[in-house]
Amino acid sequence: MARISNWRVAAAGELLMTEGAQGSFFCILADGEVRVSRKGKLLNILHTGECFGEMAYLSKDDHLRGADVTVMAESKSISVPTQKLAQASDACRHKFDRAFMEILVERLTMANARLSGV
Repeated sequence: MARISNWRVAAAGELLMTEGAQGSFFCILADGEVRVSRKGKLLNILHTGECFGEMAYLSKDDHLRGADVTVMAESKSISVPTQKLAQASDACRHKFDRAFMEILVERLTMANARLSGV
């Protein structure tokens, strides 16, 4: 992964991803916090070790961003271009896909709990 990824440092308030924009990469938050919002409404606060932007990677058709991602405090992120991941070994892609499925299940469970008031 080190060969196909890039590190980025971002200041508080910086917009890392924009809702509706083309998604050609996903990120892993190496340090800091980011705010994920859609149409101005807070969806989640992500912390060190969490990923974002994976929905555009996993999307079958348009690969458009579904939310804004804004830096809350200075952060460091690892950006992985999806084209480069597509060229990685099957084993590497499988590990990412499995991790993304686990993340999606966790986030869906959290959303269901919020919607049901549990």
